[in-house]
Amino acid sequence: MQFSTMKSFQLLSALFQSAVLVSALPIAKREGAVHSGKRIILWDYTLTNAYQSNSNIQASAAALTSSPGISAALNWNTWKPSELPSDVPFQPMIRTPDQLSGDDWTNLISVVSSGGESTIVHFYNEPDTTGVSASAAAASFKSSVVPLRTQYGCKLVGPAVESNDAGTAWLQEFYSGLSSDEMPNYLGVHFYTAETTPAETEVGNAKSYISAEHSRYNLPVIVSEIGSTSRDADSVDTFTKEISAWLDSQDWIHSYGFFGATTTPVDGFVSPAAQLLDSAGSWTSLGDWWVSSQ
Repeated sequence: MQFSTMKSFQLLSALFQSAVLVSALPIAKREGAVHSGKRIILWDYTLTNAYQSNSNIQASAAALTSSPGISAALNWNTWKPSELPSDVPFQPMIRTPDQLSGDDWTNLISVVSSGGESTIVHFYNEPDTTGVSASAAAASFKSSVVPLRTQYGCKLVGPAVESNDAGTAWLQEFYSGLSSDEMPNYLGVHFYTAETTPAETEVGNAKSYISAEHSRYNLPVIVSEIGSTSRDADSVDTFTKEISAWLDSQDWIHSYGFFGATTTPVDGFVSPAAQLLDSAGSWTSLGDWWVSSQ
């Protein structure tokens, strides 16, 4: 097909204007853009320890720099893993009361002071299982953590508890101790399946639980841990991919992370079939899907 000079100019002009419009979009609106998804990589501290001597872990970390779905990383600590790509935002976590002081607190201040409004800070990891009372947690949140938001502008994630009745009761007591201006920016949520319940049933259970918690507190949700404990790889695959699609489609879900990026299961509860990394430190087929898709 032949074009006149004028038509060629008009076509080039239209293409240029289209490119400008796309580049002006926020990164989350650019289809397929790097780090534009909702996924958090849960990067275990043991990977940091082994990084220098393990070329597979080095390659796995490097792969995150081009990931379309991974939007952030956390390691259940306040210090940022130096091996992770600099363009993957780090979300520090005050995992226990011990991290409200000492080197852990110093590390946290360094992260939030440099990151400011773009930093998301998680507060307490399953405190309902470690003997921390909800009232004490609320007091610490108000006295130590809320001031971080005031001073540095960082965003706060409330405690993530186990997805059972005891966890629900603990969280209700915690939030009853906060005023409206002390509420976190995000509701922290964990969900794990039962080991032998069918995947489709657990997808429904996860949707119901996460939706109920969102409705209860009317906060956007960060699912900082979710995973299948089934020992059957097909069941794990079904649950992971179906619930990911649902989480991606909910505008009130800010982000979510599947457990986890470790070379070995951290305990007997975690399913070997749900590992995102193999024993050598390379991405499993599930992990490769998690990192490379969106």
